This record gives sequence, structure tokens and C-alpha cells, in this order.
Amino acid sequence: MCDPQSVISLLDMDCFYVQVEARDNPTIAGVPAAVVQYKTWKGGGIIAVNYEARAKGVTRQMRGDEAREKCPDIVLVRVPEVRDKADLTKYKKAGREVIEVLLDSGAVVERASIDEAYLDLTKLVDKRLEEGEVVKLEKLLNTHVGRDDGDRSEVMRDWCREILEEGGDDLRLAVGAQIMEEVRAEVFRRTQFRCSAGISHCKTLAKLCAGLNKPNKQTVLPQGRLAGLYKDLPITKVRGLG
Repeated sequence: MCDPQSVISLLDMDCFYVQVEARDNPTIAGVPAAVVQYKTWKGGGIIAVNYEARAKGVTRQMRGDEAREKCPDIVLVRVPEVRDKADLTKYKKAGREVIEVLLDSGAVVERASIDEAYLDLTKLVDKRLEEGEVVKLEKLLNTHVGRDDGDRSEVMRDWCREILEEGGDDLRLAVGAQIMEEVRAEVFRRTQFRCSAGISHCKTLAKLCAGLNKPNKQTVLPQGRLAGLYKDLPITKVRGLG
């Protein structure tokens, strides 16, 4: 069950392995690129692919050779190897950089993987509301609500108007979203890595909505938007089910 007083976010780094490689080699930034496993059979299995390559039809289910057939100009970067095994040291170090930023935010942080972490924003939201923080549309420029049925700007404007009139649990989520806009901006400032996020009342829903509007965006999932989302959502998309 979700506690409506809780505000939980999942922060998800966008194509993290490719971003790490692009920071080391800026010529990769902005061009189709993927990171492949150290084993070279059929070009190596793809473990991360950026959005420029995805636009050309490249997916993580492909191997490097197939990706080159889809996108001849793709840059394939191989995972470093030590003693015939993949060496993920550089990616783990980069992940720790991100965690340091998250910890500095004051949230309770739980690392979920190299490129994901949960943030419990509940106490930060309590503090901001006690200090009189107001929800402002200009503080939510990269935020979506659920699937955004319609124009994002209009949906956000209507949602913020409802919050100002009614308050309630959605107010807590909106303040949490404003905090996550700040956190994601700070992650980019300090690491040059872009990320997306989901904000809701529990881990399951935060995870569920984090991927709805990527890359470099965040999604709030209020209780009132659940029915519309679940209506056509495959059960395999729900954490712990399927």
C-alpha cells in the first residue's frame, strides 16, 4: 500500500553507460552510440544505447553487428576488460558521483543499481511546506503528470491550479517534484550526467512513472491518475508483477 503522506522518487540515469563514455570522449556526445559487452561475438551484446541511436532503430536487444546494419555510423564502445572479465569500475565510480549529489540533497537515499536510486523526500517536503513553499509552474518546466493526455503545458497548468485550490496529497507530490527538478539540475551541474525521475507515494509507482517521459524529464503520478494509467498498461511494467 502507498502512504499518501509519503513522497518517493526514483531517479534513473539516461543511457548511463553511454553518458559515462561520452564524458570521457566528448566526440560521442550527440551522435548515435552504444556500449557493448567485452565479448566480441557478433559485435558484442549491447548493454546501453543512446537516444540518437534509438531513433535509427537500434535497441538493447541487438548485438553490435546488427546495430551497424541498422545504423552504419553508430559508435560502439566496448566495456573495459580485466583478466578476461568485464571491468565496470568507471561506471561504478560515476554512479557514486551521482549518489554523492543525492545525499547532499538531504533526502533519504537508497541505491537500487549502478544507474538508479530511490529518494524518500517526505521530510524535505514537510520542511518546505512548513516554510510556506508555493507550487509554481515555472519550477516544473521538465515535469509531466502521468501520461499527459493532451498538451503538457495545459495539463500542468490545470493540475497546478487544482493544487492551489484544493491542496491535499497532490500538493505534497508537486513540492516533491520541485525538489527533484532542483536535484536533477544539480546532478547535471556536478557530473554532466542527465537523468529522469518518477515521483509518487511509493517505490512501485515512482518506478512505474519514471520511464513514461524520458529522457531528461520527470513524471509525477498522483493517485487520481492511476486508473487512466493502468487502463492500458501491460502488467509486466509493474514492479514485482509479471
